[in-house]
Amino acid sequence: MLIVALCAHSVFEGLAIGVAETKADAWKALWTICLHKIFAAIAMGIALLRMIPNRPLVSCAAYAFAFAISSPIGVAIGIILDATTQGRVADWIFAISMGLACGVFIYVSVNHLLAKGYKPNNPTKVDSAYFKFFAVLLGVGVIAVVMIWDT
Repeated sequence: MLIVALCAHSVFEGLAIGVAETKADAWKALWTICLHKIFAAIAMGIALLRMIPNRPLVSCAAYAFAFAISSPIGVAIGIILDATTQGRVADWIFAISMGLACGVFIYVSVNHLLAKGYKPNNPTKVDSAYFKFFAVLLGVGVIAVVMIWDT
């Protein structure tokens, strides 16, 4: 699930490059995402080795390839969307894709990185998968609204 979430996050990151308005914005997004992807790849490698220490090299290479190719796929999708949409539709697509990227990032960071080491002393009703999912949806919605107002 961690790999799927990271790949989905990378696709939505790539969309940001593909729908950039100017060449300068695209380069800025590219460098930012490349720097971010280095640390995400290190975290993914550590997580993979911690989950199953004797994982075969072929599966590690397959996961790494899927993670590496997901951003260029997002760039291609972004270029296609940018070429076929205009105006408010393009703004909505950009806002929703950035909201999803941020939401997936929040999901991965909370559920896979933070929650693994956190065990509450007194479990509560809100400590369930449904409330965590609702929190992620709320985060995606808030980021989407912020991105709509920003564009």
